[in-house]
Amino acid sequence: MKNLRQLAFLMLSGESGSHNDEFKKRFKQIGLKAMKELALILELKEVDINFNPGGIAVSGDLRLMGMWSAENGVYITMNKNFPNAPCGQILYRTIRNMKDFSGGSNCWLEFKLLKFPEALKKRIMRLNKPRQELVIESLHDCMAK
Repeated sequence: MKNLRQLAFLMLSGESGSHNDEFKKRFKQIGLKAMKELALILELKEVDINFNPGGIAVSGDLRLMGMWSAENGVYITMNKNFPNAPCGQILYRTIRNMKDFSGGSNCWLEFKLLKFPEALKKRIMRLNKPRQELVIESLHDCMAK
């Protein structure tokens, strides 16, 4: 959990990732370790963690893709290009396989949640349901009304 908290500190700092090679190096180094921690916390069975440095004007993009089971996975990505985004700074969504880059609906988290690994896990694990179970819950909700 140490690296997730370090990542939170880095992302919540006032330091810009734009035109800042030192920030980009730290973001990559800490971010890759933090995503490995997150993959363990989420109990993902298949994992791909990646850092795309992008160009000089951006912070780079950190990405975690992982599967809980067949056709049931998660895609998580973040950067510091829009630190005050109104909808959140960390994008996460469902995926059906490790090559699914469009996935389900976008969901958003704020960087500060990285300081609280258990709360982060709880939010992301809401996506860890077999698709059939999600359909049944939806039908049940409709029938209850």
